[in-house]
Amino acid sequence: MLLTFLAVACAVFLVVLGFLLTDSPQRNREVDFGMTFSRPYARDELGLDADRVLTASLDELGIRRFRIGAYWNFIEPQKGDWNFDDLDRDIREIEARGGSIVLAVGQKLPRWPECWAPEWSKQLSSSDREAATLQYIETVVTRYRENKTIIAWQIENEPHFEYGECPKTDPAFHAQEVDLVRSLDGTRPVVTTDSGELSLWTTFGRSVDALGISVYRVVQNPTIGIWRYWFIPPSFYRRKAQILQPFGVHTIYVSEFQMEPWSNKPLPQTPVEDQMKTFNLAQMKKNIAYAKRMGISPIDFWGVEWWYWMKEKREHPEFWEMAKTIYQK
Repeated sequence: MLLTFLAVACAVFLVVLGFLLTDSPQRNREVDFGMTFSRPYARDELGLDADRVLTASLDELGIRRFRIGAYWNFIEPQKGDWNFDDLDRDIREIEARGGSIVLAVGQKLPRWPECWAPEWSKQLSSSDREAATLQYIETVVTRYRENKTIIAWQIENEPHFEYGECPKTDPAFHAQEVDLVRSLDGTRPVVTTDSGELSLWTTFGRSVDALGISVYRVVQNPTIGIWRYWFIPPSFYRRKAQILQPFGVHTIYVSEFQMEPWSNKPLPQTPVEDQMKTFNLAQMKKNIAYAKRMGISPIDFWGVEWWYWMKEKREHPEFWEMAKTIYQK
């Protein structure tokens, strides 16, 4: 009986693996391409004028769908001292062009160091810090829930994926965050995100209206060096979602598709020739083609700040020019 069970289990595993890794591209589906924009990444890490980056993204590239973060440490640098100037400005600029925004809230938001809680909150007890987090989320959602430019609320960023300078996310507290946002605004979907390749999506993906997934094609770490996901076909993520539907994962989209290099240190400290080892123009073309064959929409790319930095600071405008072919139809 044990041998029979193992044989059946092995057969099922091979069937599932074959289903996931056998390509079934959908080339003709219309895809809504968007972009994550991070003001602190543009300003603090790349040394750019973040206002110009956003304006150029809107007016030169023609991007209209954005994911932006309500970074807690900038919004409430001191307890009870609220500053929405930057976020108001970004929303206003996108709204003026008829764009749309997925607004991300929570302690863990896009870009390094991943966790954006203000320093004062880190001195609080666990229960007090959770209460402060919920107060911050309520303040943000209440401020912007009447703005039609906001099309969804994202609660935390990849809470299942332990990456960055972050404590482990408690699923029970994440559920409290989701419930709070739904109680404040029942008109918009509530979403969260997860690693496309390194997670089963079920821990946090079952409690939201849609799950955004990340897609990375070339990564590296100090141990194994450069790693290419050459064996994952475009249909992998769509088929993975089909398998997980009975487990509560119903709707997926791509919240973060790699369109910049992967480096183990800040990109300004990484020689351009080293950056090109994980992302160059040929890889960008491959990624665009790959995205169009996934059969998933919308797809939010990741890297507009780097495209602009390469054009303005490193005399490599080719990435910016290639990006125009994505958004200008």
